[in-house]
Amino acid sequence: MTTTITKTVTKICLPLVILFSISLLLAGHNNPGGGFIGGVMFASVIALTYVVFGLDYIKSFFDPDWGKWFAFGLILASLTAFAAIPFGHNFFRSAVEFVHLPFFGEVELVSAGLFDIGVYFVVIGSLLFIFKNVGDDE
Repeated sequence: MTTTITKTVTKICLPLVILFSISLLLAGHNNPGGGFIGGVMFASVIALTYVVFGLDYIKSFFDPDWGKWFAFGLILASLTAFAAIPFGHNFFRSAVEFVHLPFFGEVELVSAGLFDIGVYFVVIGSLLFIFKNVGDDE
């Protein structure tokens, strides 16, 4: 049984930690962070929500197939790794492009960012798939 305080803190932490995990994901190429730690942060706050509110309550309105998240991330990361080969470059070669956007200025687009997004989804999918299946009674 959880208390009202625990439920309130979880409701407050949920959007903040998800935004922080996305921030870690996006900052990961040039600064500390990346897909792995961002995915762990996202999975931890969803796992906290499962523990506080109960798996059945969460499944009543939010029941994604975490295996599909894992598969999507694995496919995206793999395609990013192999994408340089048709262009005559080595496996995992990263491409960099600078784009000028209004209000933002010059923005660096890096193909390694797609790999980080793939890792992000692999980590979320695998951790929450395990957590949900261990926590399910069936």
